[in-house]
Amino acid sequence: MQINTEFIKRYSKVQWSFFWAGITFGIAQIIYMVGLWVQHVQAGKMPSLKPITVTTDLGKMFRGLEVSFYQLFSLPDYQLYGKAIDGVASTGGAFVPGVGWPIVGMILGGWLVTRMEREHRGWVYYPPKVLLISFFGGILFSYGTRLAGGCTLNHLMGGIPLMNIHSFITVFFMAIGGAAGFYILGRVGMASYFKHQETRSYVCGNDAGEAATCPKGKTGMSNPLYWVGLTFALLFVGVAVYGGLFNPESLQHLKKGELVSFSKSVDAKGWYYMVLTLVAGIIGGIGLAKSGMGTECALVSWEAGSMMTKHDGFYAKLGVPRITRTLMRSYLPMIGLLAHWVVMLGFVVFAWIIFDVSPGFVGKLKYQTTAGNLIGGLLLGLGAVMLIGCEIRSYMRIGMGYLNTLVGFMGFAVGYLPFTLNYAAHKEFLSASLMIESYKWYDLIFPDSVAGQKLVLLLWWGVLVAALFYMIRAGARNTGASEHSLVYKNTEDVQREIDVKGTGEGGTIAGVSVPAKASVA
Repeated sequence: MQINTEFIKRYSKVQWSFFWAGITFGIAQIIYMVGLWVQHVQAGKMPSLKPITVTTDLGKMFRGLEVSFYQLFSLPDYQLYGKAIDGVASTGGAFVPGVGWPIVGMILGGWLVTRMEREHRGWVYYPPKVLLISFFGGILFSYGTRLAGGCTLNHLMGGIPLMNIHSFITVFFMAIGGAAGFYILGRVGMASYFKHQETRSYVCGNDAGEAATCPKGKTGMSNPLYWVGLTFALLFVGVAVYGGLFNPESLQHLKKGELVSFSKSVDAKGWYYMVLTLVAGIIGGIGLAKSGMGTECALVSWEAGSMMTKHDGFYAKLGVPRITRTLMRSYLPMIGLLAHWVVMLGFVVFAWIIFDVSPGFVGKLKYQTTAGNLIGGLLLGLGAVMLIGCEIRSYMRIGMGYLNTLVGFMGFAVGYLPFTLNYAAHKEFLSASLMIESYKWYDLIFPDSVAGQKLVLLLWWGVLVAALFYMIRAGARNTGASEHSLVYKNTEDVQREIDVKGTGEGGTIAGVSVPAKASVA
């Protein structure tokens, strides 16, 4: 069998379509779920199929930084009290130190893409106002994850395909928050920075409306905040990996003879879990970095795709880049998300029907519907737009070296503090505001029939397959590009095809007008 090296070389150097990025992340989800499956079997537990979640791991890694800081300066730990139970420390707060291998993997995946493409994104320039907004966006988003019981990855990429009730409600309010953020920030001159990804050849070789992030004497790396953010990110990863892989007791902190260490170290979950979940993160990070795929832009495209087709001039005057309007009109973010759902849920349905391993996200208050899903959903949507990308994109963007993401990530650390410092009060609020106790829609439809529940989830998978084909056709109608182009070409190549076929601004393709040039503030 001969390997086509030219094909590999080409697609390692260029960006990918959202469709294939979605397929790639779906494969990453399957690898992650297999890792959990193996870990549960080895531990003698009943396995369940739970897709990648990262915000709890994020909290554990932030907690590791806190403990190391206290030790370094011989400070008292404000959270440390209680007793260790079964070797797991009770700190009185929301998290104990730990390491999230998918997070580490996604950062590595983003960095690997910069090596493949030979383009580190440290050149991308953002002005101070964008960085300030990104920092506060990180705070809002991080706090929103705690109220909503998870981030956009949890709800939109995992909860929706698994029919989690609280995820549908959270995503509804995310859509409201995202739309409000998009409109408000557009009105204050931020619209020109709403882009899924930057490559220097496109950004700096284009008109002013597309080139807001092109360096004009200054680059991202020339800003001191870049190095502050990079140092913070390296400490965040380094402390967790060192404690979780090489020295699980490096963060020991004694209080009345009790031990606090990495409760989720390799020793606790095994090497199979560590390797598989790390590999899942790397593959997922590559898929995201190769396309700029994220969750919030999928919601915005679903909401704004038709409006941007009908009212292109309004969004051009607002300053939304031409490529972003093409992205939204084509529904490419939704196409990528649906492709991911189809792959991931296909595996879940197969495993549940054939091996009787059921979907996860059950058994805890955080997976039920509370007022936190409403408030947290609004904060997730607003924060994601302020970050110019949701949390799941942030990890790969750290690996790629985006300045605004390094700054926004420091905001994540601030945003998680109100929750962990007032953990008991938040738990009480969420418990008191419980609205729906059931976890899944199929629980409500067939509360006493597992066979009926499996059938509902199978039918839901069929609906998602149909929706994927519909979105591809709708995107082609809105842009004039071919369905083949939307599936196989990256967004920049789709934009170039539209510009050429439409003979520039003012032209049409298949009766659809080419997006006009954006106004420049």
